[in-house]
Amino acid sequence: MQWKTRITDMLGCKYPIIEGAYAKQGTWKFAAAVAKAGCHGLITATTPGSPAKLRDSIKRCREAVEGSGGSFGVNISVGVCSEPEKYLEVCIEEQVPLETAVYRPDALAPRIKEGGLLWMHKSARVKDAIHAESLGADAVIVVGIEGTGFKQAEQMPTMLTAFLAKKN
Repeated sequence: MQWKTRITDMLGCKYPIIEGAYAKQGTWKFAAAVAKAGCHGLITATTPGSPAKLRDSIKRCREAVEGSGGSFGVNISVGVCSEPEKYLEVCIEEQVPLETAVYRPDALAPRIKEGGLLWMHKSARVKDAIHAESLGADAVIVVGIEGTGFKQAEQMPTMLTAFLAKKN
């Protein structure tokens, strides 16, 4: 069965499921396995260890998922990734979808849009998701308090967050 949603159309995958970045576990092999299952895998930008190694990981993942019906991209966690601009340039050169996460992506947004990348932003607060949309993000992801990763004092459970996002 293949689902047809705005997300599956946007990402080119069978199912509207997006892998979390998973810090050090966000390797190209993990992203490829998720993509081969028909979902959208993510390579965590800093996991390979350098921008040059990220480029190699993107190429390996691209080869591994070819013809699988899934897709993959790269996650850059703002404020966590040192030198995010260098990792972003690799993503632009390789034309791979990008997910920014954690904090507001204001400093990266102009270059992301200029580089023509498909861009998602993942945040823990509705107001940050709305802000990312105003910067031109193609999609936003709001993570509830029950999710893993960085927590915010204003974060809420996913179901309440979804309700509030719909009201805005």
